[in-house]
Amino acid sequence: MLPRPTVLFRNRLAVLMALLVTGCSSTKTFVVLLPEESGAPSAVTVGQGTQTTVLDTPMTGATVDGSGNIEKAAVTPVEVQKIFGAALAAQPPKSITFILYFATASSDVTPESRPALDALFAEVAKREAVEVQVTGHTDRVGTQADNDRLSLERAQAIRDMLIQRGIKATFIRAVGRGDREPLVPTPAGQPEPKNRRVEVTVR
Repeated sequence: MLPRPTVLFRNRLAVLMALLVTGCSSTKTFVVLLPEESGAPSAVTVGQGTQTTVLDTPMTGATVDGSGNIEKAAVTPVEVQKIFGAALAAQPPKSITFILYFATASSDVTPESRPALDALFAEVAKREAVEVQVTGHTDRVGTQADNDRLSLERAQAIRDMLIQRGIKATFIRAVGRGDREPLVPTPAGQPEPKNRRVEVTVR
């Protein structure tokens, strides 16, 4: 009987695939640890009852039978694709972040950021289901109250552009962070173009 994929786990720290294999007389679980996109180390403990093993090397798999016996072995990308190809193809697109820069004391995107803005529009247009986080920022020129207001205005300006292109308002969250999270730390009152920005994460 051919194996049937049943569970797909994915998070920021570890990526693993689990498969339930049903035979005539026993049920086996097959788990594979996939590499992190960032290259960061990851691990998962696999087992039943007191019998466990740790998968801490990417492309390593473990088979656990109905009695709790564990068999650990390396897995090739070809094998992963053959077994889990359908599950991998069904995953939503990966999240992507765009950074847009703004003119001083303004909610107008700079001409240099127009290509990034166009890329943002293209990305949301090609996704069937989309969730967008829009976070506005300022540099440290001006009062905190003014910067809070301006950062929110910048985020809302991008939000409005996305709504005009057909994205439902309920799928977009726009917030302002003022000057609290600079890309380039500066003294108060010093202008910094890289801090006058909006970060847009599309999921």
